[in-house]
Amino acid sequence: MARIWHRTFQDFFSIRRLWLFPLLAGVFWFLTLTVLIIRWLAIGRPQYPKQINPYVPFISDIAAQTFKPVFIVGCVATGCSFFGTMFAIHHVRYSPKFYGLMDDAPWRQTLSLVALVAGLAAALSLVFLSIFDTDDAHVRHRHLLMGTFGGLFVSAVTTTAVWWDQVWGPTVFVGLRKWCLFNTFLVLCQFGCGLAFVSLMYNGYYKSSGILEWCLTYLGSFWLASFVGFTMFREGYEPIIEEEAERQPLLT
Repeated sequence: MARIWHRTFQDFFSIRRLWLFPLLAGVFWFLTLTVLIIRWLAIGRPQYPKQINPYVPFISDIAAQTFKPVFIVGCVATGCSFFGTMFAIHHVRYSPKFYGLMDDAPWRQTLSLVALVAGLAAALSLVFLSIFDTDDAHVRHRHLLMGTFGGLFVSAVTTTAVWWDQVWGPTVFVGLRKWCLFNTFLVLCQFGCGLAFVSLMYNGYYKSSGILEWCLTYLGSFWLASFVGFTMFREGYEPIIEEEAERQPLLT
């Protein structure tokens, strides 16, 4: 399957530029959130129509108002670069020009495809969410929000599972272990933040849940950017395997 993946996508994009996808995804999403929150603060922290949180507005409360074009542009840019990120981090795993794990376990190769499909679903849901995030479309907004978070959750979990061998495996590529650990740490932080957000929101703790939603989404921008460490091409160097010297015969 890994060979089929490589033959299908080998000419899609320069292997040396794939790190731009996670970098752009993280930057686009960070800027989108920052522009929204700065605008809300700059105009005096108003309460919007049908805003259920009287303390800290949810992202959708701000995005559904007059600054909506910025939210749409930011979500489209983030969604496209996020799908590119999912493609990039799994493509470099199997590409002979990068890590070249052509004999990877079949279940990991299958999860790579699942992550790619889930990433596409999340990207499309995010784009449509930004378009249909209006005051009179609560049901549609809820469905698209579930699609976005569901796709993100599946792609995050499957990607973490695929790359987990580079954390605990006997041999890993130099410099990759720290990025895998950092990325997994961010996934766990987002998972815990998400559970706390849902619990607090449905129990009426709106101020805390509003703050947690912003923390959760900002963590997402750093999670996306962390994939740069997976896909950064080391110019002039082949991927080096740690502990490789230990497997060489001793000099006599």
